[in-house]
Amino acid sequence: MGIHMNRINWLFTLSSINVLLVTIERFSFTTTVLLPPYNFLRLHEVLQMSTLILFTVLIPLFLLREVTQKWAALQARNGMLWLTVFAIGVYFYATGNGVHELASFQFNTYCQPDQVTGALCGGMFFNDYYFGNGLYFLGAILMNLPFLAFERRYPTLTFAKSHLPILIFNSLIYALAIFAYAAFDRVWVGFVYALLMTLLVDIALVFGKKPYYHRPVTLWLAIAYTVGTLASLPVRFH
Repeated sequence: MGIHMNRINWLFTLSSINVLLVTIERFSFTTTVLLPPYNFLRLHEVLQMSTLILFTVLIPLFLLREVTQKWAALQARNGMLWLTVFAIGVYFYATGNGVHELASFQFNTYCQPDQVTGALCGGMFFNDYYFGNGLYFLGAILMNLPFLAFERRYPTLTFAKSHLPILIFNSLIYALAIFAYAAFDRVWVGFVYALLMTLLVDIALVFGKKPYYHRPVTLWLAIAYTVGTLASLPVRFH
C-alpha cells in the first residue's frame, strides 16, 4: 500500500512543522533579545504572537475549508452557526495567547517566579497561567468543535486508508505539544484542557459515522490528544 498526500495531509504536515518550530524557537537565542523601546518584549514573544501562533489559526482555517467541501457545507442547516463558533474560538484563542505572552514576559522578567508576592506580580502570574491560558484553551475548544460537527454530517470521502500513515505520524507530532502542556505546566490548566479535549474528540470519534478515516480531522485530534494526555499522566501524578 503506497503512501499518498492530499490537501488535508499537507495541512496536517504544515501543522507538525509549526509545532516543531514553536518548540525550537522557545529554546533559541530569541528568548535573550530584549527589544527597544524600554525592553517592552523579547524577540521571542513578538515572533510567537506575530507568526507561529498566527499559523495555528491559518492552518485550521484552511482545514475548515476542506472539511466543509470548499465552504459548501456552510449553506446547510447550522452551517453559519458553526462558522460563528469557529470565529468566537479564534477571538478567545488569540486574546488568550496575547495575555499569556505579555504576562509571561513581565512575570518572568520583573518578578521572582518561584515566590509570587504582591498584587502586581500576583496579577502577572494569574494572567500568565490562568486567565491567559484559560482563554487560549477555551478558544482552542471552540475552534475544534466545528470540525467534529461538520465531519459527523459530511464525511470526507476522498480521504482513504492509504492516507492514514501520514495522518498518524502527524498526530504523534501534535501529541508532543499536548504532552508538554499537560505534563510540565506549572499549574493544572493545561492538563484539564487536554483531558477535556481527549474525552470530547474520542466520544465524537467513537459515536460518529464509520469508517473513521472519512473523518480525518476528528481522527487526527483523537490520536494526538489521547496519546499526549495518556503520556502526561505518569509525569503529572508522579
